[in-house]
Amino acid sequence: MDLKIKEIDVEGERIHLKKSKLFGWGIVRPIKIDGKINWKNLIAGGSWIKLAFLALIMIFILLAINEYASTVKIAQECLDKNQLFRILP
Repeated sequence: MDLKIKEIDVEGERIHLKKSKLFGWGIVRPIKIDGKINWKNLIAGGSWIKLAFLALIMIFILLAINEYASTVKIAQECLDKNQLFRILP
């Protein structure tokens, strides 16, 4: 696989760019820069805000699943207690 990553200097900060066939140039956030591990890029992919937003979305999805499961459990308990919906032997 041929990685064509260009390195440019913008106001004293090095930025790594990679050209995509479909979307043009995009920023690459390398895990190692000058032999040092960049923990922000390793853990958060370059942005703590995006990581927090992703975690918030995941929490909302898990809460929705939990709410649905408890609602189904309550509905099943109500149906079990009601004699009209019980199957006669």
